[in-house]
Amino acid sequence: MTMDKHRLNTAVQTPDSPTENLESAVSRKIAFRIVPMLFLGALLSYVDRTNIGVAKLEMQADLGLTEAAFGLGAGIFFIAYVLFEVPSNIALHRVGARIWIARIMVTWGLITALMSLVDNLWMFYGMRFLLGAAEAGLLPGVVYYLTRWVPSANRGRILGLFFLAIPVASAIGSPLTSTLMSFHPWGFTGWQFMFIAEGLPCLVLAAVILKFLPNEPGDARWLNTSEVQWITDTIRRESPDSTGDGTGRSSWTDGLKNYRVLMLSVVYFSMVVPIYLMGFFLPSIIKEMTGGTIGTIGIGYIAAVPYIFTGIAMVLISRSSDRTQERMWHFAVPTLIGASGWVVAAATVSSNPVVAAIAICVGTVGAMATIPTFWTTAPKVVSGAAAASGIALISSIGNIGGFVSPYMFGIIRDAFPGDAGNRLSFLVGAIVLGIGGILMIAISKTLPPTAKDLPSTTPTNTKTAQLQHD
Repeated sequence: MTMDKHRLNTAVQTPDSPTENLESAVSRKIAFRIVPMLFLGALLSYVDRTNIGVAKLEMQADLGLTEAAFGLGAGIFFIAYVLFEVPSNIALHRVGARIWIARIMVTWGLITALMSLVDNLWMFYGMRFLLGAAEAGLLPGVVYYLTRWVPSANRGRILGLFFLAIPVASAIGSPLTSTLMSFHPWGFTGWQFMFIAEGLPCLVLAAVILKFLPNEPGDARWLNTSEVQWITDTIRRESPDSTGDGTGRSSWTDGLKNYRVLMLSVVYFSMVVPIYLMGFFLPSIIKEMTGGTIGTIGIGYIAAVPYIFTGIAMVLISRSSDRTQERMWHFAVPTLIGASGWVVAAATVSSNPVVAAIAICVGTVGAMATIPTFWTTAPKVVSGAAAASGIALISSIGNIGGFVSPYMFGIIRDAFPGDAGNRLSFLVGAIVLGIGGILMIAISKTLPPTAKDLPSTTPTNTKTAQLQHD
């Protein structure tokens, strides 16, 4: 009997079984055919929403902005983003990802370029609002789109490749933005030329997506019939609201009424607040830490360092989470370590810049590297049309932090100039991030089983577990 069990386990775990080969082939095709386009879209998006963090070094003086006024303008982006997030995702669900994502890119690319015309405070506020409205729905739309393509067992890795765009954008965005600001063609100031140069590539990418991005697996010419069927069947089995025949019955209103969605929204808020502390104020913090001895380009390159470590950590955490099919601790542990890092940064920012710099890197990793792991959780709560609205609601409420963060930290930095403001900013960011890590532990206790517990989602794991149980 023992030998029979051993033979059965060995047969089940054979890495080249037909189902594993099919799963591996599909994952590779999605990673190479779809993810690069979405990755570039997210990269351009994050560069265009945060480039004013570097532009502020010159733009603030030109427009006569206080720290609080700049923070309010940076945050107004997220008011529009929040207002239009859910409607945008519902529209994507109805008209298809290909057309809707291309539309988002065209509008935000044009508005980014038009930021070069800003010449007063109210115009600055208005253009930031329009940019938020134009870009609303991109990230949650892509998350929802990928839930229609990628089974939960592999979702952390694929989302990790997509969300890698955020630290990459932060790493290359600051040096790129600061370098573009060194040019002054046709009478433009550096920041005016930068907005034009960073807005227009979105139009090119929109054309690529319109031509090559398939809406559903059945639209992809590069998938064969068995691959399309495998994706469709696996996604249906995983839907938390599926009926016995695998057909979901959710309505988009269901995603707005789910209490777990609201709880996850608070966790996402706790991540967004410290992320945009870094996105909007890190160049200014570096300038103050170095005593103004480094120029704009140098600051841009230094500001990229935390995001290099974040990108590496994001890939490692998302792959480990998929390999072990464990989500909660892969989120909570890095988050709590990151919060501790920013406590250290608060304590050393004025006394030991080297230690503070390391601590800032640790805090940034904790706030940002867990994004893919977080977004593997929402589809376990809602699916179908409810996933479109639920994921958008999480992003909407969470991104209120994008408004709160720059405005709050702008007020702090006005009230406590210099090192005192930096210390208080890091301390507040640490508290908010730590609350999110603790709350995720509590939420995870209420969630449905992980993908490894679902039948036929990951055949090797589930069949092996059943044999061992027998």
